[in-house]
Amino acid sequence: MTTAARPYARQQLIETRQLIPASDGIADDFGFTLPVAYSLAVWSDAIFWPDNYAAPRERAEQEWQREWYLLLSLYDAIQQHREDGRQPPARLDFEHYRLPGEHGSIGPRPVRLAAEKGPGDHGEQVITIMQSGQRVPWL
Repeated sequence: MTTAARPYARQQLIETRQLIPASDGIADDFGFTLPVAYSLAVWSDAIFWPDNYAAPRERAEQEWQREWYLLLSLYDAIQQHREDGRQPPARLDFEHYRLPGEHGSIGPRPVRLAAEKGPGDHGEQVITIMQSGQRVPWL
């Protein structure tokens, strides 16, 4: 029996910025012991704001704050499973309220995301946060 070669390696996706690793220390705030990375789509939509985006002063947040709130949303979803007496699934869909990066819109907007725990390039466990319709490309 032969196994098909993976189309991408996780490390390759990180090097080409298709996956963005969580900032040092932020994932630790929530007790995540596995490496966490965001798909470029999640990073672009929920964390990164272009330099030319002029957010209203009362809504402006630093990038690390937007990342922190995203991980808080995931943490809350995991805790909800545990409080209900369930083990979180390997792929957990969750809702996150993020400040939109579009001009003229200042209210938080819900987005559906998914966090998937699975093997990295060498079989180690990793967490990837992506849009709900996305799949981990190296599996």
